[in-house]
Amino acid sequence: MNGRRVYLHKIATVVPETFYTQEHALDLMKGLIGDTDEMKKFLDRIYRSSAIGKRHTVIGDYGRDPSEFRFYPKSPDMKPEPTPRMRNQLFISEANRLSLEAVKKLFGELPGLDKSSITHLITVSCTGFSAPGFDHYIARELGLISGLHRFHLGFMGCYAAFPALKLAGNICLSEPHARILVVNVELCSLHFQQSRDLDIIIANAIFADGISAALVSSRDEDSAGDAIVLHKFFSRSIHNSEEKMAWSIGDIAFDMKLSAYIPRILDENIIPVMSDFFRESGVSREEIKLWAIHPGGRLILDRLGKTLSLGREDLAEAYDVLYEYGNMSSATIMFLLKKILDNDKYGKMFSAAFGPGLTVETGFMEKIKG
Repeated sequence: MNGRRVYLHKIATVVPETFYTQEHALDLMKGLIGDTDEMKKFLDRIYRSSAIGKRHTVIGDYGRDPSEFRFYPKSPDMKPEPTPRMRNQLFISEANRLSLEAVKKLFGELPGLDKSSITHLITVSCTGFSAPGFDHYIARELGLISGLHRFHLGFMGCYAAFPALKLAGNICLSEPHARILVVNVELCSLHFQQSRDLDIIIANAIFADGISAALVSSRDEDSAGDAIVLHKFFSRSIHNSEEKMAWSIGDIAFDMKLSAYIPRILDENIIPVMSDFFRESGVSREEIKLWAIHPGGRLILDRLGKTLSLGREDLAEAYDVLYEYGNMSSATIMFLLKKILDNDKYGKMFSAAFGPGLTVETGFMEKIKG
């Protein structure tokens, strides 16, 4: 982005009240599909090497006696599995509730912000849908202006926060007085299913729920403290990789295609992506002081860190988000940017997220003092 500066002023994050440890999730999966020693060993390897400590979910049944289940059938094997309709109905109610909570939290952290000055609302999700959606619910419940411009980015996956921020930035450049809310709602746990398919087993082991709300504008006075400048964004699709990561509606839930080769593919392509980034952004590798790489999984961080010659401290916030929350699809990078926004490090930043396609979205950003 050239000329006028665009700022990511503040990010508020919310997670559902219910959470479970990765060890609890492992025990649950062993009980449901661990019918052979081979499967139990495989589950041990996937869960215990994930670098995830706990994950949050809108499903409150975990840890309860089956007689108290509200989402799953009241049976120990949790079968028959909930239908896509049942999953989406819970998405609608929880997306409404939690997105509103996140926006209210954001407003609470920006006491000088008049909600009537919000001109645009951009919402993001790939884990459910309805019309009207949670964008309409936020606008109605908060009494935002009747002429509010609303945009929804759906079904893009883990990288979708970048197109949302890019859209917000472009609006700010063309409409200097715009104040934009960007809200990500990902309730991945709704699509848990008892499958022995390798891709779904891996998805069950890493994905979780998270919600973020952020304010973007070109007004530097909107910041309550430090801010992140959104300089420029880039998008790259990796050739012949469409089948390695995909997301579709299945008979039981949304089905995730998640190849075990994704870390290797990203690793093999990150250097040319970085070369394009530095050439097009006009900055050098030596100028980058902050690294915000989407923690899609431990192997992704490990391999990219090694290839890019980054120390553990360079990716500390990314590993922390992975450990504390798991992979929350598009909300994950917003949780990571919040951690960086809230710490005492400053400077030019390389940020990246990956998703179906395989698509690599990168951003040239800069954290500045307020």
